[in-house]
Amino acid sequence: MADKPDYYELLGVDRDVDPDALKKAYRKQALRHHPDRNPDDPAAEERFKQINEAYAVLSDAEKRKLYDQFGHDAPGGFEGNPFQGGINPDDLRDMFGGDLFEQLFGAFFRRSPVRHGRDVQVPLEVTLEQVAEGGDTRLVFHRQGQCKACDGSGSRPGTRPPKCSTCGGLGQVRVARGFLSMVQTCPTCRGDGVEIVDPCEACHGRGSVDEEVDITLPIPPGIATGHKLRLDGEGHAGRRGGMGGDLYVVVQVAEHPFFEREGDDLVCEVPISFPQATLGGTIEVPTLGGKARVKVPAGTQSGKTLRLRGKGLPGVRGRGTGDQLVKLHVETPSRVTERQKELLEEFERISFEEAGKEPPEPRRKSFLDKLKELFD
Repeated sequence: MADKPDYYELLGVDRDVDPDALKKAYRKQALRHHPDRNPDDPAAEERFKQINEAYAVLSDAEKRKLYDQFGHDAPGGFEGNPFQGGINPDDLRDMFGGDLFEQLFGAFFRRSPVRHGRDVQVPLEVTLEQVAEGGDTRLVFHRQGQCKACDGSGSRPGTRPPKCSTCGGLGQVRVARGFLSMVQTCPTCRGDGVEIVDPCEACHGRGSVDEEVDITLPIPPGIATGHKLRLDGEGHAGRRGGMGGDLYVVVQVAEHPFFEREGDDLVCEVPISFPQATLGGTIEVPTLGGKARVKVPAGTQSGKTLRLRGKGLPGVRGRGTGDQLVKLHVETPSRVTERQKELLEEFERISFEEAGKEPPEPRRKSFLDKLKELFD
């Protein structure tokens, strides 16, 4: 139990705090840490529960005495519903006021029929050109949308569903198991708190209908495979008029016939001839934005990479632009004419003569002969 926070520290009070000051401190902390007021903080709900638990213990004279003596290791402990045996709901109404009480603590005492909609996840394939330029694209998907006929209530238009006759609108019922008492979802309304006795003909009482959605989706430049785009409220409709879920679009960048992607850089392979590699020159290469001319140095070897600055992809958050890497591949002709053969042989002969050597006879030793020389 050593990892549990101290109740006095949670409420920001001294150990000799009087009941009135304790109540004021609790009200302040409950308002400050309520999950609805901290939607971006995933830990807010847990802190809110701990604050309620702390006040449930310290506002009860007997429990506070046990806590002061034993801490969290008190006999029986203090786990469980912080509103059972420690806080009277009527006292909370007086403390916070009726409307604020319903806003902050209503969920602990009743279950609302309103439900937040489920999220939707759909794939989207984009081209490398779209990654480079960004812009809008069309997205068509299916979701459960709110029934327009009944505004999501599930009841026939012009009527309102009555409270559930079994749970009285709480969405939960208490079931006795011998000397134990358990709370479970109401079997009649399945937690909605209302009964659909006169269902809407359009949605058959569900409050939602299947619909095809056609939206325009902005694609940020530089996006990569696996990135998710989120659109608030574009998911499945909430039940009984609740807020819709979110839409998550998972991006897949399609393969390009010429370019490969390495981060923000683009890589392509360009073939050049033996004379081009030997003599050098200028060649034309494609880019995503058109064509560019690059200089090939004389004596270029196969595999050499040339860099075109700024011809790659933009950073996904606007942080610069990548380069285009051009890998040169020297092609060896598979067929030559007699004239080409004569010229190549002349070229080889001149190369050896200028180097002060005689051409080998035969012209090239076999692989096995070389291997034998290596290991003899």
